[in-house]
Amino acid sequence: MNGPALPELPAAAPSGSARAVLIGAAAYASGDLAPIPHSRRNVRALAKVLTQEAAAGLTPWDVRTVDDPRQHEDIMRPVAAAADEAEGALLVYYSGHGLIAAADGAFHLSLTASHSGKDWTSLSYFYVADLIRKSPARVKIVILDCCYSGRGHAGLMSSESRLIADQVSDSGVYSLSSAPADRRSMAPREQPYSAFTGFLLAVMGDGVPGAGPVLGLTDLYPEVRRRMRGAGLPLPEECSKTGAGAYPFVRNRAPRPPEPAPDPAQGARTPAGPAVPVRDNVPLDEAVAVAAGSDRWVEALRLVLMLREVPLARTGRPAWNVRRLANRCEMAAGERLIGHATTGRTRNVAFTDSHLCVLDSEGLLRVPYSRLGHLSVAVSIKEDRVVTVTDQAGISEDVVYVTTTADYGGRRLTFVESGTTPLRNCLTGCVPALIDLHGRNPDWFP
Repeated sequence: MNGPALPELPAAAPSGSARAVLIGAAAYASGDLAPIPHSRRNVRALAKVLTQEAAAGLTPWDVRTVDDPRQHEDIMRPVAAAADEAEGALLVYYSGHGLIAAADGAFHLSLTASHSGKDWTSLSYFYVADLIRKSPARVKIVILDCCYSGRGHAGLMSSESRLIADQVSDSGVYSLSSAPADRRSMAPREQPYSAFTGFLLAVMGDGVPGAGPVLGLTDLYPEVRRRMRGAGLPLPEECSKTGAGAYPFVRNRAPRPPEPAPDPAQGARTPAGPAVPVRDNVPLDEAVAVAAGSDRWVEALRLVLMLREVPLARTGRPAWNVRRLANRCEMAAGERLIGHATTGRTRNVAFTDSHLCVLDSEGLLRVPYSRLGHLSVAVSIKEDRVVTVTDQAGISEDVVYVTTTADYGGRRLTFVESGTTPLRNCLTGCVPALIDLHGRNPDWFP
Protein backbone atom coordinates (compact mmCIF):
# COMPACT_ATOMS: atom_id res chain seq x y z
CA MET A 1 0.00 0.00 0.00
CA ASN A 2 1.32 3.39 -0.93
CA GLY A 3 1.62 6.21 1.57
CA PRO A 4 -0.54 9.34 1.56
CA ALA A 5 -0.40 11.61 -1.47
CA LEU A 6 0.92 14.96 -0.26
CA PRO A 7 1.63 17.20 -3.24
CA GLU A 8 4.73 19.33 -2.78
CA LEU A 9 4.25 23.06 -3.19
CA PRO A 10 6.44 24.47 -5.98
CA ALA A 11 8.80 27.26 -5.00
CA ALA A 12 6.93 29.63 -7.29
CA ALA A 13 3.50 28.78 -6.00
CA PRO A 14 1.40 31.73 -4.96
CA SER A 15 1.13 32.29 -1.23
CA GLY A 16 -2.61 32.57 -0.53
CA SER A 17 -4.24 33.15 2.83
CA ALA A 18 -6.51 30.07 2.62
CA ARG A 19 -5.52 26.43 3.04
CA ALA A 20 -7.43 23.17 2.69
CA VAL A 21 -6.59 19.57 3.61
CA LEU A 22 -8.85 16.92 2.06
CA ILE A 23 -8.42 13.43 3.54
CA GLY A 24 -9.86 10.21 2.13
CA ALA A 25 -9.43 6.82 3.82
CA ALA A 26 -10.63 4.33 1.20
CA ALA A 27 -8.68 1.06 1.65
CA TYR A 28 -8.29 -0.91 4.90
CA ALA A 29 -5.98 -3.74 5.88
CA SER A 30 -8.39 -5.05 8.48
CA GLY A 31 -11.16 -7.36 7.40
CA ASP A 32 -13.61 -5.82 9.89
CA LEU A 33 -13.53 -2.40 8.19
CA ALA A 34 -15.03 -2.45 4.72
CA PRO A 35 -13.29 -0.47 1.99
CA ILE A 36 -14.87 2.85 1.00
CA PRO A 37 -13.73 3.58 -2.57
CA HIS A 38 -16.07 6.60 -2.55
CA SER A 39 -13.65 8.42 -0.20
CA ARG A 40 -10.95 8.80 -2.83
CA ARG A 41 -13.48 10.09 -5.38
CA ASN A 42 -14.97 12.43 -2.79
CA VAL A 43 -11.61 14.09 -2.24
CA ARG A 44 -10.84 14.47 -5.95
CA ALA A 45 -14.25 15.94 -6.79
CA LEU A 46 -14.24 18.36 -3.86
CA ALA A 47 -10.71 19.56 -4.67
CA LYS A 48 -11.72 20.20 -8.26
CA VAL A 49 -14.80 22.23 -7.33
CA LEU A 50 -13.01 24.31 -4.69
CA THR A 51 -10.10 25.27 -6.92
CA GLN A 52 -12.15 25.88 -10.06
CA GLU A 53 -14.74 28.00 -8.33
CA ALA A 54 -12.08 30.13 -6.60
CA ALA A 55 -14.77 31.70 -4.37
CA ALA A 56 -13.07 30.38 -1.24
CA GLY A 57 -9.74 31.88 -2.27
CA LEU A 58 -8.17 28.46 -2.89
CA THR A 59 -5.72 27.69 -5.69
CA PRO A 60 -4.43 24.19 -6.54
CA TRP A 61 -1.33 25.01 -4.51
CA ASP A 62 -3.43 25.73 -1.42
CA VAL A 63 -5.21 22.35 -1.41
CA ARG A 64 -3.48 19.23 -0.10
CA THR A 65 -5.06 15.83 -0.62
CA VAL A 66 -4.26 12.86 1.60
CA ASP A 67 -5.05 9.40 0.21
CA ASP A 68 -5.26 6.36 2.52
CA PRO A 69 -3.48 7.71 5.63
CA ARG A 70 -1.79 4.79 7.33
CA GLN A 71 -0.28 6.41 10.43
CA HIS A 72 -1.33 9.24 12.73
CA GLU A 73 1.30 11.55 11.21
CA ASP A 74 -0.16 11.11 7.74
CA ILE A 75 -3.09 13.24 8.89
CA MET A 76 -1.50 15.33 11.62
CA ARG A 77 1.45 16.64 9.58
CA PRO A 78 -0.52 18.16 6.68
CA VAL A 79 -3.22 19.51 9.01
CA ALA A 80 -0.58 21.10 11.25
CA ALA A 81 1.18 22.68 8.26
CA ALA A 82 -2.06 24.06 6.82
CA ALA A 83 -3.19 25.33 10.23
CA ASP A 84 0.08 27.26 10.64
CA GLU A 85 0.00 28.73 7.12
CA ALA A 86 -3.67 29.71 6.90
CA GLU A 87 -4.53 33.31 7.63
CA GLY A 88 -7.92 33.86 6.04
CA ALA A 89 -9.53 30.43 6.08
CA LEU A 90 -8.67 26.83 6.99
CA LEU A 91 -10.72 23.90 5.66
CA VAL A 92 -10.27 20.28 6.79
CA TYR A 93 -12.36 17.53 5.17
CA TYR A 94 -12.31 13.84 6.15
CA SER A 95 -14.04 10.90 4.47
CA GLY A 96 -13.67 7.40 5.85
CA HIS A 97 -14.78 5.30 8.81
CA GLY A 98 -15.68 7.07 12.04
CA LEU A 99 -15.02 4.94 15.12
CA ILE A 100 -16.00 5.10 18.78
CA ALA A 101 -13.19 4.17 21.16
CA ALA A 102 -14.03 1.19 23.32
CA ALA A 103 -12.07 2.55 26.29
CA ASP A 104 -13.66 5.99 26.73
CA GLY A 105 -16.21 6.49 23.95
CA ALA A 106 -14.08 9.13 22.24
CA PHE A 107 -14.57 9.86 18.55
CA HIS A 108 -11.76 8.52 16.31
CA LEU A 109 -10.91 8.81 12.62
CA SER A 110 -9.92 5.57 10.95
CA LEU A 111 -6.59 4.96 9.21
CA THR A 112 -5.91 2.29 6.62
CA ALA A 113 -4.13 0.26 9.31
CA SER A 114 -6.97 0.65 11.84
CA HIS A 115 -8.67 -2.32 13.46
CA SER A 116 -12.10 -2.12 15.04
CA GLY A 117 -11.80 -2.47 18.82
CA LYS A 118 -8.09 -1.53 18.88
CA ASP A 119 -8.28 2.15 19.79
CA TRP A 120 -4.57 2.84 19.35
CA THR A 121 -4.70 1.99 15.66
CA SER A 122 -6.98 4.96 14.85
CA LEU A 123 -6.57 8.71 15.38
CA SER A 124 -8.43 10.47 18.16
CA TYR A 125 -10.29 13.44 16.68
CA PHE A 126 -9.29 15.47 19.75
CA TYR A 127 -5.80 15.97 18.34
CA VAL A 128 -7.07 17.13 14.95
CA ALA A 129 -9.57 19.52 16.54
CA ASP A 130 -6.86 20.92 18.81
CA LEU A 131 -4.67 21.82 15.81
CA ILE A 132 -7.61 23.51 14.09
CA ARG A 133 -8.64 25.50 17.16
CA LYS A 134 -5.12 26.89 17.58
CA SER A 135 -4.75 27.98 13.96
CA PRO A 136 -4.46 31.77 13.42
CA ALA A 137 -6.92 31.49 10.52
CA ARG A 138 -9.86 33.86 10.89
CA VAL A 139 -12.30 31.18 9.68
CA LYS A 140 -11.96 27.46 10.41
CA ILE A 141 -14.21 24.96 8.64
CA VAL A 142 -14.39 21.21 9.28
CA ILE A 143 -16.45 18.77 7.19
CA LEU A 144 -16.66 15.17 8.43
CA ASP A 145 -18.20 12.48 6.22
CA CYS A 146 -18.12 9.36 8.36
CA CYS A 147 -20.19 7.38 10.83
CA TYR A 148 -20.96 9.12 14.14
CA SER A 149 -19.48 12.36 12.76
CA GLY A 150 -21.89 14.45 14.86
CA ARG A 151 -19.58 13.67 17.77
CA GLY A 152 -17.00 15.95 16.19
CA HIS A 153 -18.94 19.13 16.97
CA ALA A 154 -18.28 18.94 20.70
CA GLY A 155 -14.53 18.51 20.20
CA LEU A 156 -14.30 21.56 17.97
CA MET A 157 -16.84 23.86 19.64
CA SER A 158 -16.16 23.12 23.30
CA SER A 159 -16.38 26.30 25.35
CA GLU A 160 -13.70 24.82 27.57
CA SER A 161 -11.23 25.15 24.71
CA ARG A 162 -8.94 28.16 24.46
CA LEU A 163 -10.75 29.41 21.39
CA ILE A 164 -12.69 32.16 23.16
CA ALA A 165 -9.80 33.57 25.15
CA ASP A 166 -6.85 33.13 22.83
CA GLN A 167 -7.97 33.53 19.24
CA VAL A 168 -8.21 36.79 17.34
CA SER A 169 -11.45 38.70 17.69
CA ASP A 170 -12.89 37.88 14.28
CA SER A 171 -12.12 34.16 14.30
CA GLY A 172 -15.00 31.78 13.68
CA VAL A 173 -15.50 28.02 13.52
CA TYR A 174 -17.97 26.03 11.42
CA SER A 175 -18.43 22.27 11.72
CA LEU A 176 -20.51 20.15 9.32
CA SER A 177 -21.15 16.45 9.89
CA SER A 178 -22.69 13.87 7.58
CA ALA A 179 -24.73 12.23 10.36
CA PRO A 180 -25.72 12.66 14.01
CA ALA A 181 -23.52 11.39 16.82
CA ASP A 182 -25.37 8.07 17.03
CA ARG A 183 -25.99 7.34 13.34
CA ARG A 184 -23.97 5.78 10.54
CA SER A 185 -23.21 7.53 7.27
CA MET A 186 -24.08 5.89 3.97
CA ALA A 187 -21.99 5.14 0.88
CA PRO A 188 -24.23 3.33 -1.64
CA ARG A 189 -22.27 0.89 -3.79
CA GLU A 190 -23.97 2.01 -6.99
CA GLN A 191 -23.04 5.69 -6.46
CA PRO A 192 -19.64 7.28 -7.23
CA TYR A 193 -19.66 9.37 -4.05
CA SER A 194 -20.78 8.78 -0.50
CA ALA A 195 -24.35 9.91 0.15
CA PHE A 196 -23.54 13.11 2.05
CA THR A 197 -20.65 14.31 -0.12
CA GLY A 198 -22.61 13.39 -3.24
CA PHE A 199 -25.50 15.63 -2.19
CA LEU A 200 -23.08 18.38 -1.14
CA LEU A 201 -21.37 18.30 -4.54
CA ALA A 202 -24.75 18.28 -6.28
CA VAL A 203 -25.96 21.38 -4.44
CA MET A 204 -22.64 23.11 -5.07
CA GLY A 205 -23.12 22.38 -8.76
CA ASP A 206 -26.81 23.32 -8.91
CA GLY A 207 -26.68 26.38 -6.70
CA VAL A 208 -29.37 27.67 -4.35
CA PRO A 209 -32.19 29.67 -5.98
CA GLY A 210 -32.84 32.99 -4.30
CA ALA A 211 -29.48 33.15 -2.50
CA GLY A 212 -26.71 35.63 -3.25
CA PRO A 213 -24.05 35.29 -5.95
CA VAL A 214 -21.69 33.49 -3.55
CA LEU A 215 -22.71 30.65 -1.24
CA GLY A 216 -21.42 29.83 2.21
CA LEU A 217 -21.93 26.47 3.86
CA THR A 218 -24.87 27.88 5.81
CA ASP A 219 -26.50 28.51 2.40
CA LEU A 220 -25.71 24.99 1.14
CA TYR A 221 -26.62 23.11 4.31
CA PRO A 222 -30.45 23.50 4.28
CA GLU A 223 -30.70 22.30 0.68
CA VAL A 224 -28.36 19.33 1.32
CA ARG A 225 -30.41 18.43 4.38
CA ARG A 226 -33.68 18.74 2.44
CA ARG A 227 -32.48 16.42 -0.30
CA MET A 228 -31.11 13.85 2.15
CA ARG A 229 -34.39 13.87 4.07
CA GLY A 230 -36.24 13.19 0.81
CA ALA A 231 -33.94 10.22 0.15
CA GLY A 232 -34.59 8.77 3.62
CA LEU A 233 -30.95 9.11 4.71
CA PRO A 234 -29.46 10.07 8.09
CA LEU A 235 -29.52 13.85 8.26
CA PRO A 236 -26.39 16.03 8.44
CA GLU A 237 -25.82 18.48 11.27
CA GLU A 238 -24.05 21.84 11.49
CA CYS A 239 -22.58 23.87 14.32
CA SER A 240 -21.24 27.41 13.99
CA LYS A 241 -19.43 30.04 16.01
CA THR A 242 -19.23 33.71 15.05
CA GLY A 243 -20.87 33.26 11.67
CA ALA A 244 -18.06 31.25 10.07
CA GLY A 245 -20.54 29.31 7.94
CA ALA A 246 -21.15 32.48 5.88
CA TYR A 247 -17.58 32.38 4.53
CA PRO A 248 -17.73 32.40 0.68
CA PHE A 249 -17.41 28.76 -0.40
CA VAL A 250 -18.61 28.46 -4.01
CA ARG A 251 -20.30 30.64 -6.59
CA ASN A 252 -24.05 30.29 -6.86
CA ARG A 253 -24.85 28.56 -10.15
CA ALA A 254 -28.60 28.84 -9.76
CA PRO A 255 -30.12 31.18 -12.37
CA ARG A 256 -30.95 34.61 -11.06
CA PRO A 257 -34.64 35.57 -11.35
CA PRO A 258 -35.30 38.07 -14.14
CA GLU A 259 -35.73 41.69 -13.20
CA PRO A 260 -39.41 42.73 -13.32
CA ALA A 261 -40.31 44.91 -16.28
CA PRO A 262 -41.00 48.54 -15.41
CA ASP A 263 -44.64 49.51 -15.06
CA PRO A 264 -45.45 51.96 -17.87
CA ALA A 265 -48.14 53.53 -15.71
CA GLN A 266 -45.52 54.65 -13.23
CA GLY A 267 -43.52 56.56 -15.84
CA ALA A 268 -39.89 57.41 -15.59
CA ARG A 269 -38.65 58.54 -12.20
CA THR A 270 -35.54 60.45 -11.36
CA PRO A 271 -34.02 59.13 -8.16
CA ALA A 272 -33.61 61.71 -5.44
CA GLY A 273 -30.23 60.36 -4.48
CA PRO A 274 -27.93 57.33 -4.79
CA ALA A 275 -29.77 54.07 -4.29
CA VAL A 276 -28.86 51.83 -1.36
CA PRO A 277 -28.41 48.21 -2.55
CA VAL A 278 -30.73 46.48 -0.09
CA ARG A 279 -31.83 42.94 -0.98
CA ASP A 280 -32.42 39.55 0.61
CA ASN A 281 -29.51 37.24 1.45
CA VAL A 282 -26.82 39.90 1.06
CA PRO A 283 -23.44 38.20 1.59
CA LEU A 284 -21.65 39.29 4.75
CA ASP A 285 -18.72 40.91 2.96
CA GLU A 286 -21.05 42.98 0.78
CA ALA A 287 -23.06 44.17 3.77
CA VAL A 288 -19.93 45.27 5.61
CA ALA A 289 -18.51 46.97 2.53
CA VAL A 290 -21.69 49.04 2.14
CA ALA A 291 -21.81 49.88 5.85
CA ALA A 292 -18.13 50.88 5.88
CA GLY A 293 -18.88 53.56 3.32
CA SER A 294 -21.27 55.37 5.67
CA ASP A 295 -20.28 58.65 7.31
CA ARG A 296 -21.67 58.04 10.76
CA TRP A 297 -21.63 55.12 13.16
CA VAL A 298 -25.36 54.94 13.91
CA GLU A 299 -26.24 55.07 10.22
CA ALA A 300 -23.78 52.26 9.51
CA LEU A 301 -25.27 50.23 12.37
CA ARG A 302 -28.79 50.74 11.04
CA LEU A 303 -27.69 49.63 7.58
CA VAL A 304 -26.10 46.41 8.90
CA LEU A 305 -29.28 45.62 10.88
CA MET A 306 -31.48 46.38 7.89
CA LEU A 307 -29.45 44.13 5.58
CA ARG A 308 -29.72 41.32 8.12
CA GLU A 309 -33.50 41.92 8.44
CA VAL A 310 -33.36 42.94 12.12
CA PRO A 311 -36.39 45.14 12.96
CA LEU A 312 -35.37 48.75 13.49
CA ALA A 313 -36.68 50.78 16.42
CA ARG A 314 -39.26 53.38 15.52
CA THR A 315 -38.47 57.03 15.88
CA GLY A 316 -40.52 59.29 18.12
CA ARG A 317 -41.97 58.46 21.50
CA PRO A 318 -41.23 54.79 22.32
CA ALA A 319 -44.08 52.41 23.03
CA TRP A 320 -44.44 50.88 26.49
CA ASN A 321 -42.91 47.58 25.44
CA VAL A 322 -39.86 49.38 24.01
CA ARG A 323 -39.47 51.36 27.24
CA ARG A 324 -39.68 48.08 29.16
CA LEU A 325 -36.98 46.58 26.92
CA ALA A 326 -34.78 49.65 27.48
CA ASN A 327 -35.12 49.21 31.24
CA ARG A 328 -34.24 45.52 31.01
CA CYS A 329 -31.17 46.41 28.89
CA GLU A 330 -30.07 48.84 31.65
CA MET A 331 -29.70 51.60 29.07
CA ALA A 332 -28.03 54.77 30.31
CA ALA A 333 -29.54 58.23 30.00
CA GLY A 334 -29.26 59.36 26.38
CA GLU A 335 -28.57 55.83 25.07
CA ARG A 336 -30.74 55.03 22.04
CA LEU A 337 -32.29 51.75 20.94
CA ILE A 338 -31.50 51.12 17.25
CA GLY A 339 -33.01 47.69 16.61
CA HIS A 340 -33.96 44.41 18.28
CA ALA A 341 -35.09 40.83 17.67
CA THR A 342 -37.44 38.95 19.99
CA THR A 343 -38.50 35.37 20.68
CA GLY A 344 -41.15 35.20 23.36
CA ARG A 345 -41.66 37.86 25.99
CA THR A 346 -38.30 37.71 27.73
CA ARG A 347 -35.72 36.61 25.15
CA ASN A 348 -34.25 39.48 23.17
CA VAL A 349 -31.21 40.65 21.26
CA ALA A 350 -31.10 44.46 21.25
CA PHE A 351 -28.73 46.91 19.56
CA THR A 352 -28.32 50.34 21.12
CA ASP A 353 -26.02 53.07 19.81
CA SER A 354 -23.29 51.87 22.21
CA HIS A 355 -23.98 48.25 23.25
CA LEU A 356 -25.21 44.87 22.09
CA CYS A 357 -27.60 43.50 24.70
CA VAL A 358 -28.47 39.80 24.90
CA LEU A 359 -31.08 39.04 27.53
CA ASP A 360 -33.59 36.56 28.82
CA SER A 361 -35.35 35.93 32.09
CA GLU A 362 -32.10 34.64 33.61
CA GLY A 363 -29.93 37.69 33.01
CA LEU A 364 -28.30 40.21 30.68
CA LEU A 365 -25.12 40.27 28.59
CA ARG A 366 -24.30 43.92 27.86
CA VAL A 367 -21.39 44.07 25.40
CA PRO A 368 -19.77 47.33 24.20
CA TYR A 369 -19.31 47.24 20.42
CA SER A 370 -15.57 47.74 20.83
CA ARG A 371 -15.45 44.41 22.74
CA LEU A 372 -17.59 42.28 20.44
CA GLY A 373 -14.55 40.12 19.70
CA HIS A 374 -14.81 38.81 23.27
CA LEU A 375 -18.36 37.57 22.68
CA SER A 376 -18.64 33.92 21.65
CA VAL A 377 -21.74 32.72 19.81
CA ALA A 378 -22.26 28.98 19.25
CA VAL A 379 -25.15 27.32 17.41
CA SER A 380 -26.23 23.68 17.44
CA ILE A 381 -29.18 22.01 15.72
CA LYS A 382 -31.08 18.95 16.89
CA GLU A 383 -34.13 17.22 15.44
CA ASP A 384 -36.63 15.39 17.62
CA ARG A 385 -39.77 13.43 16.87
CA VAL A 386 -42.69 15.00 18.76
CA VAL A 387 -45.92 13.09 19.27
CA THR A 388 -49.09 15.00 20.10
CA VAL A 389 -51.97 12.88 21.39
CA THR A 390 -55.52 14.17 21.12
CA ASP A 391 -58.83 12.49 21.92
CA GLN A 392 -59.08 11.44 18.27
CA ALA A 393 -55.57 10.59 17.10
CA GLY A 394 -51.87 10.81 17.70
CA ILE A 395 -49.90 13.16 15.49
CA SER A 396 -46.17 12.61 14.97
CA GLU A 397 -43.89 15.24 13.44
CA ASP A 398 -40.20 16.10 13.23
CA VAL A 399 -39.30 19.33 15.04
CA VAL A 400 -35.95 21.06 14.57
CA TYR A 401 -34.58 22.80 17.68
CA VAL A 402 -31.89 25.45 17.26
CA THR A 403 -29.82 26.20 20.38
CA THR A 404 -27.85 29.45 20.41
CA THR A 405 -25.37 30.05 23.23
CA ALA A 406 -23.77 33.45 23.93
CA ASP A 407 -20.75 33.74 26.26
CA TYR A 408 -19.28 37.01 27.48
CA GLY A 409 -17.32 37.96 30.59
CA GLY A 410 -17.72 34.55 32.19
CA ARG A 411 -21.51 34.60 31.81
CA ARG A 412 -23.61 32.52 29.44
CA LEU A 413 -27.13 32.75 28.06
CA THR A 414 -28.78 30.01 26.00
CA PHE A 415 -31.80 30.26 23.71
CA VAL A 416 -33.70 27.35 22.18
CA GLU A 417 -35.81 28.19 19.13
CA SER A 418 -37.89 26.11 16.75
CA GLY A 419 -39.58 27.14 13.55
CA THR A 420 -38.32 30.69 13.05
CA THR A 421 -34.96 31.57 14.61
CA PRO A 422 -34.71 35.38 14.85
CA LEU A 423 -32.21 35.39 17.71
CA ARG A 424 -29.86 32.91 16.02
CA ASN A 425 -30.10 34.81 12.74
CA CYS A 426 -29.55 38.12 14.47
CA LEU A 427 -26.42 37.07 16.37
CA THR A 428 -24.74 35.01 13.64
CA GLY A 429 -25.55 37.57 10.96
CA CYS A 430 -24.81 40.88 12.67
CA VAL A 431 -21.97 40.16 15.10
CA PRO A 432 -19.40 39.14 12.41
CA ALA A 433 -20.36 42.19 10.33
CA LEU A 434 -19.89 44.55 13.27
CA ILE A 435 -16.57 42.94 14.25
CA ASP A 436 -15.34 43.42 10.70
CA LEU A 437 -16.65 47.00 10.71
CA HIS A 438 -14.73 47.70 13.92
CA GLY A 439 -11.57 46.37 12.29
CA ARG A 440 -12.06 48.74 9.35
CA ASN A 441 -13.09 51.83 11.32
CA PRO A 442 -12.25 51.46 15.04
CA ASP A 443 -12.59 55.22 15.62
CA TRP A 444 -16.33 55.01 14.80
CA PHE A 445 -17.09 52.86 17.82
CA PRO A 446 -18.16 54.39 21.14
